[in-house]
Amino acid sequence: MRNFLSGKKVHFIGVGGISMSALLRIAAHLGASVTGSDVYPSDAFSSLAGEGYDVYLGSNPVYAQKADLVVCTAAIKKSDPELVAAGSKAVTRAAFLADICGVFKKTVAVSGTHGKTTVSAMIACAAAAGGAKFSAHVGGVVRNFQNNTFLAGNDLFVTEACEYKDSFLSLSPDVAVLLNVEWDHSDYFENVQRLYASFSRFCSRVKKGGAVVLGEGVSSHIDVCSNDDIRIYRYGEDFFCEPKENGGFDLLVKNEPPRFFMVSAKGRHNLYNAAMAAFSSLLVGVSEDAVRMGLAAFLGVKRRYEYMGKTAGGAAVIHDYAHHPSEIEAVMKVAREREGRLIVVFEPHTYSRTQALFDDFVKVLSTADVLVMLPTYSAREVPAEGVDAKTLFCATNAPERYFFSDYDGAKRLLDKIALSRDTVLVLGAGTVEKLAEKFC
Repeated sequence: MRNFLSGKKVHFIGVGGISMSALLRIAAHLGASVTGSDVYPSDAFSSLAGEGYDVYLGSNPVYAQKADLVVCTAAIKKSDPELVAAGSKAVTRAAFLADICGVFKKTVAVSGTHGKTTVSAMIACAAAAGGAKFSAHVGGVVRNFQNNTFLAGNDLFVTEACEYKDSFLSLSPDVAVLLNVEWDHSDYFENVQRLYASFSRFCSRVKKGGAVVLGEGVSSHIDVCSNDDIRIYRYGEDFFCEPKENGGFDLLVKNEPPRFFMVSAKGRHNLYNAAMAAFSSLLVGVSEDAVRMGLAAFLGVKRRYEYMGKTAGGAAVIHDYAHHPSEIEAVMKVAREREGRLIVVFEPHTYSRTQALFDDFVKVLSTADVLVMLPTYSAREVPAEGVDAKTLFCATNAPERYFFSDYDGAKRLLDKIALSRDTVLVLGAGTVEKLAEKFC
């Protein structure tokens, strides 16, 4: 629990990322003098600047030269002037997060293909409701905190554990939560077996005396040996969620009486998320009353089924980060509970994901009443023929389909065709939020 940051100068390259912005705040909380840079503006960057942090757009190697430690994301090229100037002082985001965990008495790390931001946020809200001395690193802005961090002490650290490029293998948590496992990030994991192996390694990195919480169906894919040093809890065997008609659920734990919880987050998938969060919170010492209060007060995370406004015709516009077929299916099920047509606006995220999950994308997107497709958000990738958004669009068979190359064109269409009883879902993990914001 040594605080290695007190009095240190730490510079962050790529600080506009959701994780990096949170890590800067945590470093400052732990006594470091922090600075940060990014090439592109973002909401996270603007928030840091608005809070008075010394962050800037562009590159200035002097900041890296003066720093004691330089933290960079995996997206930063080795030729980056600031990274070059940092030399041996540079560390990856994943390694820095692992060092941060070491400052706290206990760490709970939430992993999985889907839901880790929501579950991390729910655990944080439960801990906050109980007045715990804890801090949190969340991959989204938690509405209860209006921030992607919560800084209230060093007894417990709640963090997401991202599988991309095996970054979570830097962590050795006290409690590892694995929500689900589906093939994703095919640009790194060449097949699903490779992904299973990485998640197995993550779970095996739990500290002696710690615990692993495995989500529904996960244990059939993950190889974690139960022994005296690590406790393993399996959803469906050791605990499970029984939904109730009033929107709440009973958490049923083996050999224990039912515990009832309410949660306002919509959808069966969020009842499951809440159950995983409740069980994990209880496991790390959060009281039952605090969990109950935290879940009941949970306001959600930005870009997760977030109401944005209405079209000119009166249709509700909802934005969600969903960019994997299973996530799209889950959020569409929630939207189907509303009256009227379901109009889905989708911006594919990366060419590799579109190619790997092509048939699944076609199947789920074809169930929309109206489909509006936008060009692929390439992120870290170069354009690839045959697996772009236009190819995906042509393969779908929704009753009514449109393709637009820009947000303004899509906005004009939606204002024209989306009427008062309709629901517009704006989906994607890229910059499609900018389209949704046009309806605010």
